Amino acid sequence: MALATMVIGTSACGEGRPASPLDPAAAARQRVIDDADAPCVSDRGQLVAIENAKHDLTAAWQTGQGDTGVVLLHQADAGLCQWSTFAALVTGKGHRALSVDVDSRDAVEFAQAAVAHLRAAGAKRVFVVGASRGGTIALAASAGLTPPVDGVVSLSAPTVYDADARAAVATLAVPVIIAAGANEARFADAARELHGLSVSAHKKLVLPASHYHGVGLLDDAMNALLLAFLADPVAATA
Repeated sequence: MALATMVIGTSACGEGRPASPLDPAAAARQRVIDDADAPCVSDRGQLVAIENAKHDLTAAWQTGQGDTGVVLLHQADAGLCQWSTFAALVTGKGHRALSVDVDSRDAVEFAQAAVAHLRAAGAKRVFVVGASRGGTIALAASAGLTPPVDGVVSLSAPTVYDADARAAVATLAVPVIIAAGANEARFADAARELHGLSVSAHKKLVLPASHYHGVGLLDDAMNALLLAFLADPVAATA
């Protein structure tokens, strides 16, 4: 699947000449960046506009560098800042983090466009991590990609939320971690169902004794597991 990603840049103007107006497409991308709800971002230059296959736009926050890139997909009631703490852990390991605003029903396409963006930026390995609705989207988006991503993490994902995670895991062969709090009731049941349906040879079900949901599961133990997964997904899911 070929996907386009576009990022705002700046250009120098000759001294004494007025700056050229942005073309309509560039102006639209700049509006997305300017309007991004990102109070956690001190350097607005880290915000980019991601364009999906339908030519819709959304904002994303990119940090870090390196050969490994991680797409981060937030919960339905949150935004791209929800991943700020974990993104700092990711970049601290020498990786790239791209936290994407996925509020629209084009979330699957935006997640796929984010993967393409990281690859275009130089990432040789790409992972997708999502929480709650973002976890459902992470699984669904990754199942539709060629070449495949290197691994997927789903935290407290419903089986269906703007996408069908059950259908996704039935075809998704890459390493996966599927987690939920054991005391999350239906989300723990969904995690067990998705793990059971997964065809991946390298899959891990994690059900900590917790009632926390989505990113709330990211305690020291879960963070260590996910960072190990980014380093070696096969070993981390053994």
